[in-house]
Amino acid sequence: MLEYRDFPFKTMVIYVLLAFPFAFSIYVITGLLTGSLFSYIAITPFQHANLLGYGALTATIALPLSGLLVDRVRKHNLLMYIAALIPSFVGILSVLDIIPGYGNIYPMLLATSTFGCLTLMLISWSVRINQSVVLRFRGRTVSIFLAIAIIVYNIFESLRGFLLFPIVLNTITLPAFIALIAILLSASFRPWKVARASLTIAGSSFRYFIPMTLILGAHLLWYTVTKLELGLPDPMFISLRQAASYGYLEMVPFVVSILLAGVMSDRLGRKTAFRFVILLMGLLTIFGSSLYELGYLDFLLFSERIVEGYLLGLCLLLIWPELGSVKTKGFRLSIYWFFFLGYMTLFWALDFNVVVFGVTFSAPSLLPTIGGQVAILLSLGALYLTGPLPTTLGREIEMEDLDLDFDERQVKKTVDAFVRADDFASIKSQIDIIDASTDLSDSEMDAILGEELKDMLPLRRVDGIGASLEKKLNAAGYESAAQLAGESAQRLAQKIDGLTIDRAEKILKNARKVVKKTVKKKK
Repeated sequence: MLEYRDFPFKTMVIYVLLAFPFAFSIYVITGLLTGSLFSYIAITPFQHANLLGYGALTATIALPLSGLLVDRVRKHNLLMYIAALIPSFVGILSVLDIIPGYGNIYPMLLATSTFGCLTLMLISWSVRINQSVVLRFRGRTVSIFLAIAIIVYNIFESLRGFLLFPIVLNTITLPAFIALIAILLSASFRPWKVARASLTIAGSSFRYFIPMTLILGAHLLWYTVTKLELGLPDPMFISLRQAASYGYLEMVPFVVSILLAGVMSDRLGRKTAFRFVILLMGLLTIFGSSLYELGYLDFLLFSERIVEGYLLGLCLLLIWPELGSVKTKGFRLSIYWFFFLGYMTLFWALDFNVVVFGVTFSAPSLLPTIGGQVAILLSLGALYLTGPLPTTLGREIEMEDLDLDFDERQVKKTVDAFVRADDFASIKSQIDIIDASTDLSDSEMDAILGEELKDMLPLRRVDGIGASLEKKLNAAGYESAAQLAGESAQRLAQKIDGLTIDRAEKILKNARKVVKKTVKKKK
């Protein structure tokens, strides 16, 4: 059973350990971005950029395929662990750099496998968490996962060039080995034994996507304008991070804000937490210019990290798979991540002034003049659009995975056979009566419902149900075969003493046959 009251520590440990391979993937990607990952085999920064492009192309292709695969395969743990293991194994193969031709094959293999497997691992991880951790604990689980990934990534960066054993010949082997150990440790807890259920919330996640787009647009404008403004008086200026020069200490507010996002989303709900990040972004766009004009670069950097960490903790793995159909969680998440991948690509292209097919990505000349005002306007627009956002707190339900073998035409036939047009008015009046008086006695309830339900499809018509079992079913609240047709074998076995799951499945199968035969006769 899922844990609804106490925080699921064991489940959290199982899936949070996968933050290590996630951190290794981030380590590889940032190494490609900075041109330092394969420096030990004399690969130039331009070649690193080419590898980054091939990796991004792989992620673009793998995103929708991963989403479709996760939605159609029930063994999410298997997909998740395979996707986590492949980059780690490839990373350990970096010790083979003494083999001739290694420098031509291995960098491409590591780049493409990292990007492709990262998409599959994160999508399957997110869907699996949505099955095993309920809403009130999921935000903290996700935030701990992301916070540990950021911490481990910074540890990997600090270990760059550090030789622990003679086998460690470069900057890739040791992080890959650590990630592999974490994966094996996570698998040792037997994640396939963890309870799972189809959890969902009624509503559309697209309503969150529109204000999210405005927030990211405001962040991109603010960041670009701030960088341009700070670079005017100092031609040597590169980034706010280098100007403040706090090193790894700047990750402290980043990690704290990730954890804050998880706690707030669990305690106050996703909608309230989402409004708070809009407030933070609005304050940053309004007062950010004043901070760098007054020279408070330290406070400005910490404010930026707080906003970015909160966005990451709330909007990367939460919200999108939680709202909507349980059958399209993976594909829905991959579609939203397509947008995030495009945003990150544009962000990095503008930040590094990338040249693609002779076109240089650079900020327009008018951006310093109007960019800050447009960023404020986008933040206000995002705040306005939060009104109709669907709430999540207390609205998550557990969907039963029923194998009724009914298609839409079958459902329509069933409704036409048993429910007439004048029945709907009767049903509505009965609901009004129940709402008006919740303290109805059994006799009053029988007077409302009557005996028609029992006469339609009596339990004794189902093969395998005798007089003794019929009494037990009646005591458990089952009056007709139609009720059994919508039941699950596990729950039926729990309600009826002495009934095994195998026998319950046979009885349910026979009950559904009776319903189908009755429908055909009515036709």
